[in-house]
Order: sequence, then structure tokens, then C-alpha cells
Amino acid sequence: MRTREAQVNALEVSHLKVLLGNKVVLDDLSLSLAPGQIAALLGPSGCGKTTLLRSIAGLIRPSEGQIRFGKQLVSFSSVHLPPHKRKIGYVPQEGALFPHLNIADNIAFGIDRAVFTKDQIRQTTKEMLALTGMEGFGKRMPHQLSGGQQTRVALARALSIKPSIVLLDEPFSALDAELRTELRADVINLLRSQNTTAILVTHDREEGLVSADVIALMRDGKIVQSGSPEDVYSSPISPTIAISTGDALVLQASKLSDGSTDYILNPIKSSANSVTSGHIVIRPEEIKLSKSVSSDSINGLITKIDYYGHDAMVAIDVADQHLQVRIPGPFDFNVGQNVALEHVGPVRFFANN
Repeated sequence: MRTREAQVNALEVSHLKVLLGNKVVLDDLSLSLAPGQIAALLGPSGCGKTTLLRSIAGLIRPSEGQIRFGKQLVSFSSVHLPPHKRKIGYVPQEGALFPHLNIADNIAFGIDRAVFTKDQIRQTTKEMLALTGMEGFGKRMPHQLSGGQQTRVALARALSIKPSIVLLDEPFSALDAELRTELRADVINLLRSQNTTAILVTHDREEGLVSADVIALMRDGKIVQSGSPEDVYSSPISPTIAISTGDALVLQASKLSDGSTDYILNPIKSSANSVTSGHIVIRPEEIKLSKSVSSDSINGLITKIDYYGHDAMVAIDVADQHLQVRIPGPFDFNVGQNVALEHVGPVRFFANN
């Protein structure tokens, strides 16, 4: 009886270390992606996101660790497959189109002319133009295109070589908000339709959450937490990570000897002793507001309402603390109104170090 082979990951980065001069830029970093998965790298500037992309692309040689594309070892010790042999599709921030080539020639630039005929290259270019919504633009020059169109062409060029993986280094950062949202959706849908494995570098936490199957949060050259967008958002491993993935309230709290947690929205009057001081993390949408103010409820005063149409962010003073609460629209609350607050989400307690 034939046994079924385990699925091989499209990308396997294991214990990667990168030294640039004497500085450790990546440190014992590991990341794996199944075929067709899209990962988003989130983290502050200088944490190593672009260095990781450049290492995967073969533009930087790691000091330690290994990189595999499927079963192919592309980087390990004495092994270092050069960039042009890795079949990597790379989409940089500004598109980086060749200004002296028309759009069709830009797309065809990376296709191996030793393998494919002119007719095959022409057909592939035509397919990529159609796939990215750029039909009829083949003879135009890069300077004749908008920023969004240039990004589409850069993606078409990346996909034209049938890449092992596509690396996107903040490709939407220079676009205005409306175009950025539209183009991002188109690009992600296109990658999914081709079952393309991809890594997206972004500073935009919303962009990462809506685009990716895997969120990898980086700090100081390490991936400190990774998982599905739902897991990383709902179960952050620290207050800092919580803030990195969405709006969050970080409130002082104490863990008591009976296992309960004492904090401003759950004051506990009992004989239990405080065992551990720390903080609790609450998402703004995990607080419910009510007009039913009483002596038994946790009450606050609305000081500001930022209305966004589909929802609103409400600023509330509770005792000496200022809380932000997200409520869905439509709503019937006003500035200056007293309201009762109830925490309806999980208790995420983090002890002080």
C-alpha cells in the first residue's frame, strides 16, 4: 500500500542569522509557508523585514541557517543559489520599472530567452497584461502610467517567470488611501487565483490582517509571534504585540490569589490577596456601553466621539483613566453623557517583568 507523502512547504526558513558588519540583523529566525499561503511581515522600521526578503531572494548571504524552496535547498553553509536561479518574483516599493523599456518589454524582461521562444514570451506577456488588468498598455512607457498601474506592471513582471515565491516590499505605500485599498484587494485576489506563495512586507497592521494567511511579527531581527490573523489579534503574547496588531487598551491590573483579575472594569472587593501586578489588554470593541447607569455598574463620562460611519470610537473618562471604546453604528450616545461599561471580551493578563 502506497503511503501518502507529507506536504512539503513552499518556503522553509530555519534558524537564519544575518550579520551586516558586526551588527546582527536577523537572529535565529524561522518561518515556513505552505504552497499558496500569503504571509505578512509586520514590525517597526529597522527590525529586519526587508533583510529577510533580500535573504530569501538571494541578494544577501546568511551567516547561519538555511532556506528551502520546496525540496530545493537554496541557502545553507557552502550552498548559495544566486538570485537569477531562484525564480523569485520581487515587487519593490516604487515598482522599479526600467524607464527605457515599454510595458510589454518590462514584463518580459525576466523570462528566460534560452528556454522560451519569442512567440511564447509574447504570449506570456499578453496573458500577464490581461491578468493584471493592463490590456492595451503594452506599448506605453513607464512614465505614462500612474503609481497604481506601475505596481500592476511590477506584479505582472514578477508573475511572468512562474515564480517559486513572490516577495512584495511595501508595494502600496506610496499610493493614496482609496487606490491603495482597491489595488491591494486586486493584487491579493490575483495571487490567490494563481495559488502563489507570497510574503508581503508592510507597516500597515490592517493591511496585514486583511491580506495574509500568516502574520509574522518582527522585533530586533526575530519573529516574536506568528500565526493566523485571528490568533495573533485575539491572543497576543504581550501588550506590545497587541498594539502592533490593532487598537488596544493596556490597563493596570492585579492577579489575585483566588485566580480572579482586579482592574478598573472589574474591581474586586474580596479578602483575596494580590499575587501578581501587571496589565490587562482589552480591544476597544470588547467593551459594551449602556445607558443603564446604576450604583452597581462601572460608569464613565463620554468626552469625545469620532464617527466613521460603520462604527465610532468613543472616548470615555472612567475615574482617573481615559478609555477608548469602539461601538457599531448606528448608535444613540452623545458627548457629555454618562454611560455604564461592561468588559465582554477575554481577560488577557500580563505580569510585570
